[in-house]
Amino acid sequence: MTLLLDICEHLKEQKFQGLVYVLSEAFDKRQDTLMHKVLTSYGLDAYIVNGRESTEQALEWVCRHSTDSRQRSNKPDACYDQDLIEELVTSGKMTVYYQAQFRSDSLELVAFEALARLIHDDKPIPLNEVFDVIHERGLWTHLTRSTLSNSLQNHHALFARYSEANLAVNLSAKELSEASFSEQFKAFMNDAPIAHPRLMFELTENELYSTRSSVSRNLLLIKGKGARLSIDDYGTGLSNAARLTTAPFDEVKLDKSFIQNIHDISEHSFAKSTAEIARTLHMKTVAEGVEDQRTLDCIRELGIDQVQGFLLHKPQSFEQLMETDIRLA
Repeated sequence: MTLLLDICEHLKEQKFQGLVYVLSEAFDKRQDTLMHKVLTSYGLDAYIVNGRESTEQALEWVCRHSTDSRQRSNKPDACYDQDLIEELVTSGKMTVYYQAQFRSDSLELVAFEALARLIHDDKPIPLNEVFDVIHERGLWTHLTRSTLSNSLQNHHALFARYSEANLAVNLSAKELSEASFSEQFKAFMNDAPIAHPRLMFELTENELYSTRSSVSRNLLLIKGKGARLSIDDYGTGLSNAARLTTAPFDEVKLDKSFIQNIHDISEHSFAKSTAEIARTLHMKTVAEGVEDQRTLDCIRELGIDQVQGFLLHKPQSFEQLMETDIRLA
């Protein structure tokens, strides 16, 4: 494992963007899963080739994902001035796009996730293109507040059209760890025009377990106000069953890096065990990044409750949602 970490550090320094294949002879599936998590935590596309799989399975996966990788590497990287990004965030020059979540079995609409988009030259900038700038300059608090404010301005009309849907908004652990959060959040929830049980706050797994105990206290504060909590990007950190019980979560969202490889043995086993544990803990499960019918069929087979992804709905602006009806059921 030390050698693998050294290799990952080297590839990160070289800004490597291709696929990494690991030929594994591990008899324990957990070893393969751990190696995959290490590689993906460095932002590397990884595939563990193990003797448990046939040569045909491995070749099919490699060919398909190598093509995807070449397409990604040929796409020019977006490059933005860091001062410009900070100015856009702090001045609230942003909008919100909404991506729907559906029940996996009936495809009934259940929620919208509010996704922040910065606005520059009248064009939206997805956050994944400027994530590093936002993280390095500590802009998550500004962004979260703008996203909430923007979403709540529209929620009456959104819920009038989609009365069955809840609203999910991302929170940063840095914001939760600040001493001022509790008072600010109490004031926000007291003034919020939305019914609190219809509001879901999502916190990424990596952030959750790398911050101070004040985060846990503020999570309890959120629950005390009647809102709900979701672990986002589950599977990208050091996931285990015990961690699912350390905070009062209502939902766990399986990261798309696992869902998009759900037909591989290690990812399939991980998703299955997570769904079983979540059911025991009375938590909903959501699969992110569902992009084809085969994956949706597998999600249904595993008993994962809800799905989100381009197969069913691509993020849309508020105006676009008002112009169409995205219900599938």
